[in-house]
Amino acid sequence: MIYQIFFCVVSLSTLPLFVKCQANICPTATWSPNGVTVAGGHRSGSAFNQLNTPIGILIDDDQTIFVADTSNHRIVKWKANVSSGSLVAGGNGKGDRLDQLNSPQYIAMDKDKTIYIGDWGNQRLQRWIQNTQSGKTILGNITLLGITFDNEGSFYLSDYINNQVTKWRLGQTTGQIVALGLNIPRMIRLDSYRSVYVADAHNHRIMKFNEGITKGIVVAGRTNDSGSAEDQLNYPRSVIVDDSGSIYVADTNNHRIMRWLKGATSGTLVVGGRGGGTASDQLFYPSDLIFDTYGNLYVADTFNHRVQKFLINKNSCNRL
Repeated sequence: MIYQIFFCVVSLSTLPLFVKCQANICPTATWSPNGVTVAGGHRSGSAFNQLNTPIGILIDDDQTIFVADTSNHRIVKWKANVSSGSLVAGGNGKGDRLDQLNSPQYIAMDKDKTIYIGDWGNQRLQRWIQNTQSGKTILGNITLLGITFDNEGSFYLSDYINNQVTKWRLGQTTGQIVALGLNIPRMIRLDSYRSVYVADAHNHRIMKFNEGITKGIVVAGRTNDSGSAEDQLNYPRSVIVDDSGSIYVADTNNHRIMRWLKGATSGTLVVGGRGGGTASDQLFYPSDLIFDTYGNLYVADTFNHRVQKFLINKNSCNRL
């Protein structure tokens, strides 16, 4: 077997949360260097076959892609093998009404496909049930960028003003600080031990915070030392970790996706890394990444206004 991806579903009394466990992808896995556009790609615009600076993405088990279409102030979804998307949330212009969004950044989803939106410009966390016309504010007056859930129903938010990550339960008015010592933290993700991984953008590194410890360790990049060498990052915006501890990074200003094996002091190129551009083997300020159930890689190629899919090379791992 090349890799294993599975899903964890936790049922709560008021909110059945869906938590996607990370892929266990073999350390020798490779992907096609040429991506296929699966959302957007028709220059920036507001038509439903277009995107405008997409930032956050997620994918469900039928390969429907959900996109935070940031400069269109909306969330859209693209089913597999279709040429245009459909509206999920927002889309009523930039604003702070409950039927509006303002530059949404990153998104999460529960098992009922209810969307949780980091509504960055409105400084609020929105809960938006699909096929409804407006959302509900879960938290307000909060400077958040990234959002993720754990398998107990708590959610984690990256606070880019206070440079920390906080942990919340629904209904709480105060979060618990779980990560400090950051500089513009962006997307966050957890491993199976609830360790928090943070794309610490302005420090050009990925930080790991073990559960219960607010002081982190550097697991990718070099602190305050941006660059394009294999042991450097340049304004990473997102991170994902697999079950073996390998880290995949949206190395935004280097226009590439990097992989750092557990304990490694340098990374290896996954895709991109050929300068910012529009070719199928190039990225232009990627902001997020996710894997599907087959191990294929999806990248929010932000300033190309598209989402790219990179197929896993099935022969790059030894079958067990």
